[in-house]
Amino acid sequence: MTEYLSRRLWWLRGMLLLTLCYSVVPIRDAWGEKEDLDSDRPEAWAMNYFSSVSLLAGLGTPYSREPGSVEVGFEIQWLPQLSKSMQRVGFNGLKEDDLNQAPIFARPRITIGLPWRTALTLAYLPPIRIFGVKPHLFAFALERPLYERHPWTVGIRLYGQIGQIEGAFTCPKDVAKFPPGSPQNPFGCNKKSDDEITQQYGGVEFSGSYRIELARGLTPYVAVAGNFLDNKTQVRAQTFGNPDRRRLFAQTWTFSATAGAIYPLTERVYLNLSLFYTPLWVKRPPDTDSQNDPLFNVRAAISYRWG
Repeated sequence: MTEYLSRRLWWLRGMLLLTLCYSVVPIRDAWGEKEDLDSDRPEAWAMNYFSSVSLLAGLGTPYSREPGSVEVGFEIQWLPQLSKSMQRVGFNGLKEDDLNQAPIFARPRITIGLPWRTALTLAYLPPIRIFGVKPHLFAFALERPLYERHPWTVGIRLYGQIGQIEGAFTCPKDVAKFPPGSPQNPFGCNKKSDDEITQQYGGVEFSGSYRIELARGLTPYVAVAGNFLDNKTQVRAQTFGNPDRRRLFAQTWTFSATAGAIYPLTERVYLNLSLFYTPLWVKRPPDTDSQNDPLFNVRAAISYRWG
């Protein structure tokens, strides 16, 4: 009888331990690793900000192209420097992250004319580390004019992106070199982090332009767009000797607007200058109300057209 009770006791202990293991793992995953953020959380705002930088906004209004025609371009953007308060996004606005690593954003683009007055645009950033970050982004767009009657043009574009950006955002090298817990390293970074931000989005853009023949074909244009941003940050850091592997998810809808002009330098070479704006809402503790900290920047591109 004693042996039977002992076996039952060990069986109950084993089942209790197994139950605790299966119950603790989901709690740890939900509390310590995975978190779905409100769209106005500081961490979500930072992800939305830099996803908006990579939006494949149109460089002008879609127009009828010959099937098989090709336009190759190079786009460059100025990235405004964020203040210390705007970089304080970690842990719901308690921790300052390093978000000023790259002063510009640049990428090549190619647009191919397709039948039915449509065109396909492709843009790709290979995984080459520059300014301390390593992008791997692929963006694409399908466009066509809706109305063409000289000098007016109205068009529509559908676009999207998949890819990631790696960098030491949560534990930069300049912070990790100080002792963990010191005033210069209050959150205990042991070494430089290798964080990964996934930037996925989809959007639709409507645009209109007016060609001014007396100004050698100068073509001002305006565009408005609606975007769905689906972002994720995978933290890869070590703090106070423990691994930090939090996964932060954020989804939101945004509005953006572009105003610019295209100027033909030659018969085939075109210069594009534009202003881009998107309002982005954020609630920065201790404030309880959301405020608009938008992305507003200058964009330029040069392109060469065949056909």
